[in-house]
Amino acid sequence: MGGVGTFSLGVAAALVAQTLGPAIARRTRPLARRIIKQAIIVSDGARMRADSAREDLEDLIAEAREEARRPRSGAHDAAPTEASDERART
Repeated sequence: MGGVGTFSLGVAAALVAQTLGPAIARRTRPLARRIIKQAIIVSDGARMRADSAREDLEDLIAEAREEARRPRSGAHDAAPTEASDERART
């Protein structure tokens, strides 16, 4: 293709894009909006789960710091077992 053929092809492509572009945009806009909406929903869910995990971690850190500040009392320093929990309830 020569210079004139390439130029003509470019002009034709521009005219087709100008004519069909708005129609394509109108048809794809709802799809794009649904995709964005789903991305927002997923992002909000992930943010809530991350906040919950952060709170749980902060609680564990606070508990560990509190245990570290307490004076050691020998063998009773170990974490309670289910059996010792059961004895404490009865």
